[in-house]
Amino acid sequence: MSRPSADPRDPAHPESPGTPARPRVPASRVGRDTVATIGIVVALLIFFATVPLSAQDGTAWWLITLAIGSSLLLAAVLVRMFMRGSNLFRLLALLLVVAVACALGIFTVAREMPGQFSGIETRIDALYFTLTTMTTTGYGDIHAVGQFARALVSLILVFDLVFLGLFGAELSRIAQRTLVRVRGGGADHWPAGASGAAGAAPERRAERRAEPAEPRPAAPERPEAE
Repeated sequence: MSRPSADPRDPAHPESPGTPARPRVPASRVGRDTVATIGIVVALLIFFATVPLSAQDGTAWWLITLAIGSSLLLAAVLVRMFMRGSNLFRLLALLLVVAVACALGIFTVAREMPGQFSGIETRIDALYFTLTTMTTTGYGDIHAVGQFARALVSLILVFDLVFLGLFGAELSRIAQRTLVRVRGGGADHWPAGASGAAGAAPERRAERRAEPAEPRPAAPERPEAE
């Protein structure tokens, strides 16, 4: 396979004036997404520990203030993430929110509907059970007993399968774009997620542009009439 020309004036060169610039994710954007994800984790943990779920929970003013403040921070960061963040960080944010929401729901069911879960006494127990369910670890020390609890756990498992599929597809797309960027050779017009023959078409077009054109054979001369 021929390599692209080293001359920037050549149309096949990745940095030629007629070739659009290859899209790159700036490091500052990755840093902002990382900071936003850390903010989501902190806000979720504060909200998880302080939000009142029933009259049995404390109603001190500082607990209410923390719950409201963490919910506002969480909403602001989530809006920023889903509007400007990359797909990978969006999926991570979705996973974190669903995990905490499921943990709160499981804790509420375990306290308000005795007999549905075995081994859940605190919010940490509910979060621990949610994470072991999502990661399909299943130690068995905490498990669903009632029908409603088992239906809730089944929904969590279905979400887990869908999330793993989306996460794997996003990682594959990132790996393909990185591989094309490393190889170079006119992959600028390769759409995200393209693979196979469709994904290889831009590279073949770049190879054809880089190869010199073969001279056509001259037409035979006709004899002049006497």
